[in-house]
Amino acid sequence: MKAAPSGGGLPYLTVLMTLGLTMASSSCTTGSTLTSCERLRLVGLNSFAVTHGDYELKRGTFGEACEDGTLPIHLGPRSAMSDTAQWSDEIRWGDSGEVLSPYTLPWRLTSILGDATGMASAEAELGDQKTLLESIPSGMPVQVVVVLAKPLKESEVRALWSDPRTLLMAPAQPLIWEEPISCDHRGFDTCAFDTHPEPFTAQFRKWVSLLRADDAPILAQFKLKLPQLQKYASDGLVYGFTARNLPDPIRAIVKDPRIRAVYVVDTDLPRP
Repeated sequence: MKAAPSGGGLPYLTVLMTLGLTMASSSCTTGSTLTSCERLRLVGLNSFAVTHGDYELKRGTFGEACEDGTLPIHLGPRSAMSDTAQWSDEIRWGDSGEVLSPYTLPWRLTSILGDATGMASAEAELGDQKTLLESIPSGMPVQVVVVLAKPLKESEVRALWSDPRTLLMAPAQPLIWEEPISCDHRGFDTCAFDTHPEPFTAQFRKWVSLLRADDAPILAQFKLKLPQLQKYASDGLVYGFTARNLPDPIRAIVKDPRIRAVYVVDTDLPRP
């Protein structure tokens, strides 16, 4: 019986190395998938949300876990009505690396946000806002968009109106930041800002800080540019807000010199 050659251990070593490389490759694939979902939520979901302020993200019945580059979402028009319609949709990666997002139809709030930022379509007919607001019965909840005479810090906005539903974050784009559904829904821990005196602007600033130069093609899909977002985030200023309340409290602030205009979006039937 011949002794094994001195190099007889090499095949076994090769097998171990091959197995190790296979496991590392598998680990990288899993990490890549996770990163893909994280970027879809962080970049895709937020880009869609901030540029579609006429619609709001809603809590789904079965959760919204991202799988295979597809993120289920639930949304509906940002309405004064408490039982407004909502539907299930998704945001996902396209075959060419683009983000495919829900198609939404324009409605009155779309025109208002455009008008508030100087981007309204020429045919927008919004009517006499003062007369409209005064005509709403006192017991009927109303939703409005408030446009500020000049940009303010969030703390100053909340001194004017303590509970804005959303904040308008840019002067020439209808960019809306809303309260996230849950701590990690927007791709980072928004609960870390619970004690911050300016939580919405802090969240917006954090989101922008997490964007990368290679996100530019996705941002461009939503007509966003990273340098502009970085400036808005750095400035930390608010240009308007949406509010929902009974008409009397809203009518009480209309003449405040800090307010340039108040647009009525819609109303809801009074609740017993």
